[in-house]
Amino acid sequence: MTSLLSLAEPVFSASARLIAYLCLLLFTPFVIAQNSTVSKATSISVAHWWLSESELKNATVLKKHLSQYNLDWKNISADSNSTTDYLGNFQAWLTKSQRPDAAIVIGSAAITHINSQHFLQLDQIAQEQHWEDVIPYAIQATSKHKGHWISAPFNNHSTNWLWLNKTLFSQLDLPEPETWNDLIAALERAKQLGIPALVTLNSDWQQTQLFEMLLVATAGMESYRRIFIDNKIIETEDKRQLLTTFLRLKQISHYFSDNTLNSTWNEASNLLGQGKVLMQINGSWVNSELKNLGWKADEDYICLRFPDTQGAYIFNSDHFVFFKNGPATEKNQRQMARVLLDKEFQRDLSMISGAAPVRVDISTKGFDSCTKKNVHDLRMANMRHAVIPIISNPKLFKIVNDYLVLKITAEQATEQALALFTQITLDNKANAGLSDAD
Repeated sequence: MTSLLSLAEPVFSASARLIAYLCLLLFTPFVIAQNSTVSKATSISVAHWWLSESELKNATVLKKHLSQYNLDWKNISADSNSTTDYLGNFQAWLTKSQRPDAAIVIGSAAITHINSQHFLQLDQIAQEQHWEDVIPYAIQATSKHKGHWISAPFNNHSTNWLWLNKTLFSQLDLPEPETWNDLIAALERAKQLGIPALVTLNSDWQQTQLFEMLLVATAGMESYRRIFIDNKIIETEDKRQLLTTFLRLKQISHYFSDNTLNSTWNEASNLLGQGKVLMQINGSWVNSELKNLGWKADEDYICLRFPDTQGAYIFNSDHFVFFKNGPATEKNQRQMARVLLDKEFQRDLSMISGAAPVRVDISTKGFDSCTKKNVHDLRMANMRHAVIPIISNPKLFKIVNDYLVLKITAEQATEQALALFTQITLDNKANAGLSDAD
């Protein structure tokens, strides 16, 4: 204001300057009010679990693309890496009037008949952008409720990966492990050479994802599909396979390295890159972390499908759901949903996240070898109907963790898991019988 008046000083009299000054004073609050209104109208609150340095780059990319549509990201970050804690917050939002405009979820965790009433339906946007033509069917199934899109998938991680420090692995003088026996031989060889063998899985979600890989490796992809997708339990056969899976889980846990005992997954990835531990079993987000730390695929580390799961693509697709928060925010929420499936955003996100684009029509030019393999495996698995979801059930998290900390035996864990899967089957059948009005 002072600079404007000083420019007018040679022309205006003192009285004229006073009038101009008073006009500015009267007009300024109106401008501020207008700006505040615009800010409020374009603000969108986003709840997420991105905490590591590489994960926060996901947020940066999304913020950049949202800003192109004048959407201002209001951050609501998770407090810890615990899936259980985040899901607890999510459940609390369902019952509150004040809640985020958008919240990240694992697709299958959000799609229940109880939760769906709280989310915006995205059918119109899905039709605009032809989601059904470009998103793999298995991922579509985790995005819909009774045929309606209620979440927007935006990436596709696969979990069944084995990451190796290349220099350390070369010291074993062994071929890359393709089978369970190969894996145990490599871990045992590392132990004999005094090499810290395997990153400790400290979180319940990591432990359960390893259990899922071992179940596919042990029982086969078709058994996994029969139990978790088709919901058909063969009690005697499945009990035997589950018991073997739990026993293998305990066997592999004996190779967890002490130097990663208290590490988060991303801290452990750094140790892998530095050559302080040989192997890490975790999803494709590890690739993003290793790249962010300056390590290079094929030069510093190797990415392999977890032994005996080749051909299967166990996926963990991140989605955003949009809470029904009223017409004032709905336009912005729907625009964010469009951004998530925009080709340019899909490509930019995959470049830095290590995940495959959730769309199958994105060019892989410029992707590193591990991300290209991730995309290739997804496309091949999609054609063979071999894209299968993670289980993502908090009750299973507890069973697996209780077993690994010796609260229950393998036999007890098997009985509890079988009972859980049987109940899931019954619940799904009951839910399938609900009317559209429910």
